[in-house]
Amino acid sequence: MKNKILKIALQNVLKHKRRTFFNALTVAANAFALIMLIGMLNGMYNSTFERSIDLQTGHFKIYQKDYLAEKNRMPLEYNIDQPYQVIADIQEIPYFVAAAPRITHNAIVSNTRNKTGIVVIGIDMEQELKTTKLFEKIPPQEYLAQNRGEILVGRRLSELFKTAKGDFLLLYSQTVYKANNLVEAVVKGIYSIGFEKMERSIAFVPLAFAQEFFDMEQKATEIIIRIKERKYVPPAQAALEKIIKNKYPSLVVSNWKQEASDLIAGARADFISYGVVFAILLFLAVFIIMNTLTITVFERTAEIGTVRAIGLEANEVRWMFLFEGIYLALIGAIIGGILAIPMAYYMNVVGMSVPADLKDKMPFPIEAMVSKNTWWDWLLVTGICLGTGMIGAVLPANRAAQTKIVDALKKGVR
Repeated sequence: MKNKILKIALQNVLKHKRRTFFNALTVAANAFALIMLIGMLNGMYNSTFERSIDLQTGHFKIYQKDYLAEKNRMPLEYNIDQPYQVIADIQEIPYFVAAAPRITHNAIVSNTRNKTGIVVIGIDMEQELKTTKLFEKIPPQEYLAQNRGEILVGRRLSELFKTAKGDFLLLYSQTVYKANNLVEAVVKGIYSIGFEKMERSIAFVPLAFAQEFFDMEQKATEIIIRIKERKYVPPAQAALEKIIKNKYPSLVVSNWKQEASDLIAGARADFISYGVVFAILLFLAVFIIMNTLTITVFERTAEIGTVRAIGLEANEVRWMFLFEGIYLALIGAIIGGILAIPMAYYMNVVGMSVPADLKDKMPFPIEAMVSKNTWWDWLLVTGICLGTGMIGAVLPANRAAQTKIVDALKKGVR
């Protein structure tokens, strides 16, 4: 009997072509929008997380334990002694690629006419090139020499200061012993990463220069670590923490999620906002299907009475309308899914470039808007559409099942 009900429901859907067209079109538009939105969200945040790892957090950072409690202050006194020895000991962790020691502290930079507060990061250029992607766009001749008073400034800071390569800047800060220190550094190059916040507020100097400037010989405030891929973080972290616990109990490991906690919190908030958009799209689909099938019940009252009179049970009538709603949703999901394929392919492979002015205003680093869809997205959206069709058909189906045979037959067959 269920096969018979399925067949009748399909015949009714195919018979009313105009009604089917508009209902399927609504579901198709929702399916298309959901597939594209899921891909864009996954792509945007995957790209943002990877870009943050490439530029700021690495997959892990190692600190002195007391450093984390006062991290915003960037304290020099909580440092890592002999950082290169630590790096040598952690290279055995699975999926290890590279690690680099750093000294990070606040300072004031001046060109004698203007001054501003910045963060100075002392880096080992050779190790940094293997660990991050901060300097992939600058030419080799602008790489920092390890033992010279050189500085790399961001494009935005160079514009504010009207500074060019070869100019001199003054750096002022305090050493680890709270002594004031003022040095001169030559601008070796200007880096650009498409993230105004960093380009305006962060400058890089050679690690050896920073160690001398802050009076921290053979020390670093952090070690940034890169592994092969983000998905390998759990096993790599377990191995890394084991080594640190056994050999360096005064140190602690922080993964990229802990380092980018504000970014992740913002992403979650955005997902809630987009969840509201999802809900609105689904509500519209449910409402339209429910409204159409409710009208259909009134239009087909006599037909319902006839099929009931020849032996169709109330529950079977209910299932007939439920299946009609599911068929409408399935047709729409298939159409929407097919229409989404070329657009999704383009967004996944090519994507859209982000205008430079918009990129500068973004609160997180992003290079391009690229979607990330999988075939599971099509299955998920199809399931959502089928659920939508069923929910939209529930009330009309119940109304149809409750139709009294005698009252229906009085209206005559139309």
